[in-house]
Amino acid sequence: MTCIRRFAATLAGSACFALAATAAAQSLSLEDALRAADAQSPRLNAQRAMVRSADNQAARAGELPDPKLKLGIENLPVTGEDAFRYDRDFMTMRSIGLMQDFPNRTKREARSARAERARDVEQAQFASQAAMLHREVALAWFEAHFAERSRDALNALVRQFEAHADTVTAGLARGKQGAAESFMLRGAVEQTRDRVIEQERMAARARAMLEAFLGAQAKRPLGAPPDTTALVHGREAVIEQLHQHPMLRVLDERESLARAEVDVAKASKESDWSLEVGYAVRRPSFSNMMTVMVAFDLPWQAERRQDRDVAAKLAEVEQARSLREDARRMHEAELRGWIADHEAASRRAERFRTVLLPLARDRASAALAAYQGGRSELAPVLEANRAVTETELGLIAVEAERARAWANLSYQYPHEAAK
Repeated sequence: MTCIRRFAATLAGSACFALAATAAAQSLSLEDALRAADAQSPRLNAQRAMVRSADNQAARAGELPDPKLKLGIENLPVTGEDAFRYDRDFMTMRSIGLMQDFPNRTKREARSARAERARDVEQAQFASQAAMLHREVALAWFEAHFAERSRDALNALVRQFEAHADTVTAGLARGKQGAAESFMLRGAVEQTRDRVIEQERMAARARAMLEAFLGAQAKRPLGAPPDTTALVHGREAVIEQLHQHPMLRVLDERESLARAEVDVAKASKESDWSLEVGYAVRRPSFSNMMTVMVAFDLPWQAERRQDRDVAAKLAEVEQARSLREDARRMHEAELRGWIADHEAASRRAERFRTVLLPLARDRASAALAAYQGGRSELAPVLEANRAVTETELGLIAVEAERARAWANLSYQYPHEAAK
């Protein structure tokens, strides 16, 4: 009999372990959410397409333009007896030819460099979009996590009130308690249930936002949150690495692209040239002829044309530089603000755990002891229980604020899975 009991206990333990392992495997951690977002994000797919487009543009930017085929009739009479006859007049020719434009070498190199800078812009934009996506997914994951924690805390309060309601109902039946306490307790239960409904709405909205990023995977139960008490990179490192911020890298590349546009504008001051080769048919009456023509651009009055183009592009360089500096200042202010949020929320969370929550629980225990000893009414017990839950909700709100700051600081750069 003892062996059978041990065997049954072993089976039960194995079953519990298997169920726990299955639940852990099915839960959605923050890392799982990030990988799922990377795999199915339309935003990243669109930016990947832009990178491929820029790659193709860069590969052909330095090529010569396509040649041109020329067909026609030259010196066709339009009056007299030979009007519109191509075989009478000795000057009339049916011609075929090829023409090729040759932009100057400096211009071709400048156009190729411009295309490469445009590709760099799109690649930097991809990194920026990936980092932004990860921040948004992390914030949505934390929003769902803390909304559900708040809902569970309120449900726990409802269960506490319902347990008191059973006691009051029994006391009312024995004539030991009045109807007023019963009505008061019912009111407290229904008010708390109303708050549960509101919190369920918040949790549903958070899940809907998470589903926008993850699809059906957002319906999985959330796993344990990451440790948000310490910053991943450290406070000083976050500020020191600001120059590597993806958005600032985008603006750096845009400035480089503007400089490349300046080089293209300067290259237009040098002459391009073209070559044309034609063959004219006049047989059988006259000899066939061949034509070779070379044409050159004449960029004269550059101060009214090309110099103005260069000045316009230089102004765009100055604009890009100024926008980058403005963005740097704004991002630094954001980072410092999030650091302040994280530090303040960490201090407040510690106070909630070590001071406020123990005080609220001690008050609830004292009120319950006084009620059970017949030295107090039920109202102080309900109020003390409500105060414990409000303190727990305050702790959850502070931890949510810290998690938001942590996510904003930790996902300034794209996650490895996005590369």
